[in-house]
Amino acid sequence: MPIQVRLDVNANPPVTVQPQKMAVNRGNQIVTWVPAAQQKFTFVSLTGLPTPPFSKLSVQDGQITVTNDNRAVGEYPYTIVVSLDGKQYSTAASGADAGAKAGSALATAAGAAAPTPLIARPIIDNK
Repeated sequence: MPIQVRLDVNANPPVTVQPQKMAVNRGNQIVTWVPAAQQKFTFVSLTGLPTPPFSKLSVQDGQITVTNDNRAVGEYPYTIVVSLDGKQYSTAASGADAGAKAGSALATAAGAAAPTPLIARPIIDNK
């Protein structure tokens, strides 16, 4: 099941993902992000995931994929940037909300206890 990405240009952060927590089994798994229904943006980038355990990052207009070699416990913050009508938007909060919202998405490996965030943050939960 791919992670659905939504853009709301009036929100902060403007880019969000669903589900908030994505379970990923042990071993090499491909994680995929796609636009949610009725979304017309294009993907620009996904940054912040270390190699290893992540590799083979592919960013295309209509989807992002990365291989997750799920072998170690850890938390992996990342940022997705999308483009609409020549403007770029990301999962990072901006302005006065940046500190409170810490808008980077978060990936958590098996057994890691995720910190309690100030807002709901997306998580890849490596089992």
